[in-house]
Amino acid sequence: MVAAERWYEHQDNYKKYGIEMRPESAPRVRTKKRQNVSPKDRAAMLLFAVFIGVLCIGAIIATAYSASLKYEINSMIAANEEIKRDIETLNVKIKTSVNIATVEERAINELGMVYPMSHQIVYISSESEPSNDFAMLLKEQAYN
Repeated sequence: MVAAERWYEHQDNYKKYGIEMRPESAPRVRTKKRQNVSPKDRAAMLLFAVFIGVLCIGAIIATAYSASLKYEINSMIAANEEIKRDIETLNVKIKTSVNIATVEERAINELGMVYPMSHQIVYISSESEPSNDFAMLLKEQAYN
């Protein structure tokens, strides 16, 4: 009886699968083996994600703070450059106003000053009065 059952099965398979008498291999669907994640692991992953988020937010805040500092530094540098230009302008004005030719011209034109004549000079003491031979006196002072 076993032979008859095998023959019946053989004929059934022949009808079902054709000459090869093998079922067509259906594509295997691989199912991922589900890994069991414990609540402790989930809490650790959540804590790690929060930590990474805090680090990213800290980096963003640090970048924003450094950008604001750089802006302040650049504005101070611009202000310093403006002050340097003002100082340079004032130095030029000082040099031109202290120049002896400028002082002399202003004294003559605006104040009406003139050089005194030799008879208009008044000496405070007799020691400061030059001798008659002024050239000789200058020569002595130059070589002594």
